[in-house]
Amino acid sequence: MQALHTEICNSIEDHDRLSFISVAEFIGSTKQEMSNYKAGKRGLSFRKLLRISYLLYPTTQKEVMRGWCLRLNTPEGIQQSFEYASITRDKELLGKLLEKYKDEKGVLAKYISVYSILYRYYMYEFEADQLISELRKVKSLPEELYILAEIMKCYNYYFLGKYALMLETAQEAEILVSELGERRLFIKECYLHRIAEVLGNVSLFFNDIEATRFYAFVIINADMCPKTVSDAYYLVGMTYLIEDKLKCIEYLRKRYEISKGTCDSGIIENARRDLDFAKLYLSIKLSEDSDPILIKLQENRGSEFELRLIKEAAFQKGDDDFLTLLSAMAHGSVTKLHECLTKFLEDSNFYFASLAAAEVKKTGDNHFLVNEAIKYKNKTKGDVEYEEAYIKCFNRHGSIYRDITA
Repeated sequence: MQALHTEICNSIEDHDRLSFISVAEFIGSTKQEMSNYKAGKRGLSFRKLLRISYLLYPTTQKEVMRGWCLRLNTPEGIQQSFEYASITRDKELLGKLLEKYKDEKGVLAKYISVYSILYRYYMYEFEADQLISELRKVKSLPEELYILAEIMKCYNYYFLGKYALMLETAQEAEILVSELGERRLFIKECYLHRIAEVLGNVSLFFNDIEATRFYAFVIINADMCPKTVSDAYYLVGMTYLIEDKLKCIEYLRKRYEISKGTCDSGIIENARRDLDFAKLYLSIKLSEDSDPILIKLQENRGSEFELRLIKEAAFQKGDDDFLTLLSAMAHGSVTKLHECLTKFLEDSNFYFASLAAAEVKKTGDNHFLVNEAIKYKNKTKGDVEYEEAYIKCFNRHGSIYRDITA
C-alpha cells in the first residue's frame, strides 16, 4: 500500500482541475507547506487532511476518510481520528479505532477509555444518567480529554433535566476550548460544535430565542451528521411556534426528513412525534400516517373525550411538556392554565411557561405578571465568539449566521 501522503499527492496531480496551489488555498495551507508535504518532509494536520477529502472525493468522502483515519500513525492523528468518528456519529469507524488501539498504553489509553464510554453510550449500552459515573473511573485526564469529559457531563445533566448545571458547565467548557492553541483547531471546532448542541437545548428551555437560533444555525451549517442537524432543526422550529406557525412546521418537517438519515428508529419516532404535537397545538391537520391516538385526539378536540385521549397519549409517549400544556388547555379552565404556568415556572422551563402564559392571556387575563411570563428568559449566550472559520472544516457553507429559509 502506498504511503498516505503519496496517494493524496498522486490524486491531486491526476485531477484535471486542481493544483497544489489551489488545494493549499482551499485547506488553509501555504505553497511551502504543500511542497514539504509533497516531498514527504512534513505531514499535514488532521483538519487539512479532512478538507482535502472533501475536495478530492466529494461523493465518497465518508468512506475515504474512514480509510485514512485507520491509516494515520501519529499520536495527534490517531487522537483526532477518535474525535472525528465520534462527532460525526460514525459508530462503525469509532468501533474499529477502539479495537485497533485497545492495547495501547500511556496517553492514548486515556483516549481509548473516554471514547469507549461515548461508543457504549451511542450503542445504547447505558443511559445518559450513567455518563458521569463512567467518567469517574478514568483518572488524570489530559487537557483535551478533560474538556470533553466536562461536555459529556452536560449530556448527563440533560437526561436529568438539570439545565442550570448544563448551562454553567457548558459555558466553563466553552472558555477552556477558546484557550486551546491554533494547532488544535480541529478539536476546537468539534468541541465548540458539541457545546453548541448543549447550549442550543439550554437556550430553548430558558426561552432565549435568539441564542437558540444562533446555536442551531451553527450546527445546521456545520452539517457534521444527520443526528445533530436533525436536532438543530427541531430547535429552530420550536422558536417559531408562536411567531410563524408555517415556518415552525416547515422546520420540524425538515427535521423529520433528515432524521431518517440516522437509520435510528428512536430518533425518527421522536422527530415525528414532535412534528405532530406541534400540529396539534397549532390546530394543523395531522397526516393520515400519524399516530392513530393523536389523530383521534385531534378529531375530538373540545369534546368530552379529549382529556381521556390526552392521558392515553401521555401514557404511551411518556411525560411530555406539550401534553401537559394541551391537557391544561383541554380543561377549559383559567385555574388549570395558571396551575400549568406555575408548574413550568417552578421547573424554570421558561419556554413552555411562555406558551402557557400566552394561553392564559387568551382568556382575557392581561395581568402584568402574565405578560412578563410570556417574554421572560434566562440569557444563555456567553462571551466566546464562534468565528466563521469554525464551520469550514466539514463543508463549504458560507456563514454560520444565515437563516437558511430567508
